[in-house]
Amino acid sequence: MPLSVALIEELAQSLVEAECSRGTIDTLSSRYPGLDEADAYAIARARLRRRRHARTGYKLGYTSAAMRRQMNIEHPNYGVLTADMVIEGGTIAFNTLIHPLVEPEIAIALGRDLAGGGHDRNSVLAAAPLFMAAIEVCDTRYHEYRFKAVDNIADNSSAARYVLGTPMPVTTGCDLRTLAAELWIDDQLTDQGVGANALDDPLLAVAWLANRLHAEGTTLKAGEVVLTGGLTRGYLVRRGQQIRSRLAGAGDAALLFS
Repeated sequence: MPLSVALIEELAQSLVEAECSRGTIDTLSSRYPGLDEADAYAIARARLRRRRHARTGYKLGYTSAAMRRQMNIEHPNYGVLTADMVIEGGTIAFNTLIHPLVEPEIAIALGRDLAGGGHDRNSVLAAAPLFMAAIEVCDTRYHEYRFKAVDNIADNSSAARYVLGTPMPVTTGCDLRTLAAELWIDDQLTDQGVGANALDDPLLAVAWLANRLHAEGTTLKAGEVVLTGGLTRGYLVRRGQQIRSRLAGAGDAALLFS
């Protein structure tokens, strides 16, 4: 049975309060075992309305098989990026987050809107995409990184912060599927992946998102950033650590937790 509008708003407010106070709450599914995906996305939308920040793009969650195994989640999902999540200057205060977890990613921004449905790799390429190295900082508002998919969706796919490298065009000879990615923590190579870890191809990940948004009556707009998903497992970080996401021959993104 779907949750009432009042309960959806109440649960959204509990997530907002947890984020603002840097506290944590019990998973929603532990309190409401019947919580389904539609309700979870409704909670996420209500939460975003309460936060009142402009949308800057989207993040895809669990496009990597490694991340799905790590979190025991079966399918990808998406969250919304907002202006307050952009890290300017490459530094973020550690104490503004609860339990930050970092992932190296390929970010994509389109040169044209991706309207309608039925999108594939070719239609994404036709939208003049730019790509760049990225670091996503996840931060669940639950007690720990143990939750069901619906909990993660309601929590806006654990979206918290992100930092981007220098954008580059996706040219004909550029195959993001084979692009090697490295995650460095404090000058130590911590993990490696390839672009294909994001739903087999970051461009297909963008197509998946555009099709999903179209089904919900929304269009992926030109200039909106899409974090196409972690290319390795996620790593919890500590205050003072330096993080770097490096794409072979395509630059990097760096972040310091101060």
